[in-house]
Amino acid sequence: MNVPSAARRSGSARGILSGGLALALLTVWPGVIGRIAHAETPPAAGVPAQPLPPRVPQAEPAVPGASAAGIPLFAAADPLARGRELARQHCQGCHLQPDPDQLDQATWYSQTLPRMSIRLGFMPQSIEGHPEADLLKASGRFASSPFVPLEDWKAITNYYVASAPARALPQGRTQPIRVGLKSFRVELGTLAPGVTNAPETTLVHIDPPNRRLMVGDGVRKTLEVRGADGGLRHTQSIGNVPVGLSFTPGMAVLASIGSFMPSDRPVADVRRWSAAPEAGGSSSIVLTNLPRVTQATLEDLNGDGRQDLLVCAFGNTMGRFSWHENQGGGRFVEHVLLDKPGAIAARVLDFNQDGRPDIGVLVAQETESFLVFLNEGGGRFNLKVGFQQSPLFGHTSFDVADFDGDGRPDLVVTNGDNGEYPSPTKRYHGIRIYMGRPDVTFREVFFYPLNGAFKAVVRDFDGDGHPEIAAVSFFPDYAKSPEEGFVCLENRGNFRFAAATFEQSLKGRWLTLDSGDLDGDGDEDLALGSHVHGPTPVPDRLQTDWEREHVPFVILRNTTVDRKGP
Repeated sequence: MNVPSAARRSGSARGILSGGLALALLTVWPGVIGRIAHAETPPAAGVPAQPLPPRVPQAEPAVPGASAAGIPLFAAADPLARGRELARQHCQGCHLQPDPDQLDQATWYSQTLPRMSIRLGFMPQSIEGHPEADLLKASGRFASSPFVPLEDWKAITNYYVASAPARALPQGRTQPIRVGLKSFRVELGTLAPGVTNAPETTLVHIDPPNRRLMVGDGVRKTLEVRGADGGLRHTQSIGNVPVGLSFTPGMAVLASIGSFMPSDRPVADVRRWSAAPEAGGSSSIVLTNLPRVTQATLEDLNGDGRQDLLVCAFGNTMGRFSWHENQGGGRFVEHVLLDKPGAIAARVLDFNQDGRPDIGVLVAQETESFLVFLNEGGGRFNLKVGFQQSPLFGHTSFDVADFDGDGRPDLVVTNGDNGEYPSPTKRYHGIRIYMGRPDVTFREVFFYPLNGAFKAVVRDFDGDGHPEIAAVSFFPDYAKSPEEGFVCLENRGNFRFAAATFEQSLKGRWLTLDSGDLDGDGDEDLALGSHVHGPTPVPDRLQTDWEREHVPFVILRNTTVDRKGP
């Protein structure tokens, strides 16, 4: 929607990374304009959840003026064409306009449109019911009075509800996922001695030079150092929720998100180690009081020979993407590149092949884009939009490869965040390949449907010279395709892939993964991290098994070199 600049910085948000804006939501029901309903999202501690208005069963319209899902439409003289045009005018001021068929009627009516109405200034006092109301009000990102006339908003709502399908459109995957991985041996991890809590793994990172696996625990707020065999070597207390780790020679940089679940409290931090944690090296927090941070890396971005910090402060309704200039002596000066929430991960590459390091960043929330900041020298960057998708897309990760050998970065991108509020699976969630163009834009050439896709890595796992894709889903469709929690897309050439998983894939709820040569044998291994307490329901049997069996991670040991021999 086209809202004032003060209110533009947050839009359609979802899930773990994004999340519940308000417990109190404006729902415009026929004849009851201004009634307050409450979301079914998991409430904050001490805040009771309130029910939504009763859900209407999926049925044919019983009365004139009802949608196919039985949801009453607003009585209005204006045809749907007016609502369509108003949506085009207002929505595109902040983000791409979503298509009505991206959600079903019930989700538009009872979830998405009520949330949007608060951002547009309808019933601003309803924010008072949110546990972080002080931060939301101080942000200046919510209109204090309706920015869209009520009659226009009713027409827009009519258009979306009436034009949406009664039931969510199905995924388009036609080939089954084969059970059995050709190149990997499965090794189930175990909790550290004396640890009894259910697995809450928020980070796995393979450190090939030292043949180590780093495992972060979001409940105990620790970083474990594991050997190549998965055995525990050392546990480092972090005092925060570790989510991102990167290494440069002699230095480790750790990003801690502050709050695993969505929040605007600035309690994230970035710290450096001067040596590996188990060696007793010193560590220090270099950045603190940040919005929720998902990644931090060391890069020399201005060519002065010092390592600067590149930080994705995803946040929630507030956040930013910045580089922090290293001025020596432990001092950093922040330069904000994007003053919006949603930055997930970034890579420093020469995207335009001019010899200078550029920055590519994947951004979720209402932006839902891949942005490239072209390096103009002297610490100056020029923004280029690589691609943009609907605000409902739910981007979650990206990796880089060169599929056509032209020297330009191509992208493997996942979108599957689906945890903010009860809603069906989405047909457009999955894994995409985007080919890089000379003008630093990206063209989609491949899509693999995968419900709840959360992270992917692209590597040549079988050593045939063609990259494969490994991915995890945090929101699988457990009823129809529970095996999609992990998939390996085996490359058959010409963007044809065959999907496979491993037999024990239901041993965890896979939030994250990493790839690297863990055992030093020359091929790429995988590590998967399980976080069993998510924001969406899972079958009781699975939840019970996860909490009883305690599998915090899995190592998929690549056997390609073993099979080929010396």
